[in-house]
Amino acid sequence: MSDPVTRLNTALEGRCKIERELGKRRAMRIPTARSTTIRVPRVALLAFLISTSTCRQPQDVEPGFRLEGEVVEHIVDDWTFTDDIQEIFIQTKTRYLLPHSTTIWCAALNGELYIGAYGNEIKRWEINVARNSAARLRIDGKLYDVTVTPLTSVQTISEIDAKYFDKYDMARTFGENVPKWRYYGVSQR
Repeated sequence: MSDPVTRLNTALEGRCKIERELGKRRAMRIPTARSTTIRVPRVALLAFLISTSTCRQPQDVEPGFRLEGEVVEHIVDDWTFTDDIQEIFIQTKTRYLLPHSTTIWCAALNGELYIGAYGNEIKRWEINVARNSAARLRIDGKLYDVTVTPLTSVQTISEIDAKYFDKYDMARTFGENVPKWRYYGVSQR
């Protein structure tokens, strides 16, 4: 029989060996410029990617993640203050539990806010609001929690079309080939 200290050391060495093997299986190898590799646990890599990606704000056509700004608690009765703002931001919820944000255009009509998208391709934010109509807008640094719903009224669509044409000078922006737009109503929650 061996003494208790030897048995304890043997048990600890066995456990350390098992933990080293498990650590190898749970780690990802990241190649570096030299022929060496860095071992990074998958959980740490995932945490790093999420923490850095959720800070990214959208810019022009490049999407971002979580929008930052001051949350507006009061209900906005008149959205015409957006008439002087060319681009706003929308944050939607993806099916991957990560926020998706992008820049969009908007127009106010009779104090109500409308947003739109154009082209043959359905935009990512449109897909997200079709699944979950809750969204967040950032306008002039302030955040508004809203519900986004597609417009179906032909008359309202025609009026919003006219507002967009005036606000964004569609003839100059797109020339003779002004694309078909899809519009959405915005209501604050």
